[in-house]
Amino acid sequence: MTRELTAPRSALSRPRTPLIARNTVFARAWAAQLLSQSATRMYQMGALWWLLGQVATGDRGLASGLFLVCAALPPVALAPLVARAIAARPSRTVLGAAVLGGAVLMAVLAGYGALADLPTLAVYPAMFGLAACQALFDPCLTKAIPELVADDDIEDATAFEQSSYSLVGMAGALFGAVLVDWIGLTGVVLVSAFAYVGAAAFVATVRPRAHSAGEDEAMETGILRAWRLLAGLPFVRLALICFAAANFFITATFVILPLYTKNVLHAPALTLGLLEGALWLGLLIGVFTGKHLPGHPAFIGSGCVALFGAAVAVPALTAERTAVLVALAVAGWAVGATNVVFVAAFQRAVPAAAKAAFFSAMLALLGAGFPVAAFFFGLAGDLVPTQALFLVQAAGLLPIAAVLALRGHSAPHPAPVSPGRPATDTPKESR
Repeated sequence: MTRELTAPRSALSRPRTPLIARNTVFARAWAAQLLSQSATRMYQMGALWWLLGQVATGDRGLASGLFLVCAALPPVALAPLVARAIAARPSRTVLGAAVLGGAVLMAVLAGYGALADLPTLAVYPAMFGLAACQALFDPCLTKAIPELVADDDIEDATAFEQSSYSLVGMAGALFGAVLVDWIGLTGVVLVSAFAYVGAAAFVATVRPRAHSAGEDEAMETGILRAWRLLAGLPFVRLALICFAAANFFITATFVILPLYTKNVLHAPALTLGLLEGALWLGLLIGVFTGKHLPGHPAFIGSGCVALFGAAVAVPALTAERTAVLVALAVAGWAVGATNVVFVAAFQRAVPAAAKAAFFSAMLALLGAGFPVAAFFFGLAGDLVPTQALFLVQAAGLLPIAAVLALRGHSAPHPAPVSPGRPATDTPKESR
């Protein structure tokens, strides 16, 4: 009896081993995510900078905007297909298909580029194809987290999964920028192909816990009631709507920064890599510190949206690079902190049977505004001064922050649902 009482205290007194050290299955899945996202990000950065050098100055905004539309459209357009695929098939099969598709696409493009000059228009469908592969991989891994880790490790797994975006953002932005100037676009494509092959090798070693036939059937049914589920989760619904609106302005940063680097700073690709790297570094810090923020999630989200708006106003007022780098890091922290707070809440609030459809629908909804934002801000970049676009971002985010603060705290916070149990079950108490 004494032994049973003292063991937990002893365990609590020792710091826990990092999740990726004590769960090698999840570590390999996370490594695959890092490599696949790095491949996509390197290609996106390298091809975008190469494209800006190929077109006339007055057409840079529209050309880059359309390119980023190709990067953002697949998660939105293919959401129903993605939901059905990840619900109906084993996670390992879907993850493997996604990374092998990316490897083949990049290998074919690299082979063509080795034989002849890549046509300017070729970068657009290639970007769409890579984004489609990633749109399949990312929600599948999110849905598979309860298959890879224990219930009390879900927050840690979510933090690692969310951190991949910032790690990849930093590494991909820097490597893509450096490599396109060093070895050209074809070299970047070849490196991306090897990264996807590495991701496929990691996926081949992942063995998630298998779902029963009943669970697979429940997931298929969950597709049909994914949006109906939100009627019973008003806070989740409000959060998704607000962040979908906020993402229209937030993700426009990736359209504005290349134009800012080229037109305002007149700097090389490496500078663009550093600017985006600062944004992603801040996001990484936010992912691992956001879970410690006190207060209702609505107030956390509202404050972070307002902070992002204030931070992106800085490049509109000054071209001093240190100030811009710090401001972008702060903006990234705001996004990262919000992401981990809300994604972890969604993981516990949404029943397991509906997770496949919910997370695919979530990514589609949150990304729905980006193709429009890419086109709008890209076109606007050819018509108005680049720095004015930062002010448009800031002005658009402030009312969204106000709505989330005023209405979010009155919506009931979702009660946790134990992963693997239907919504009607009573969650187990923590021990």
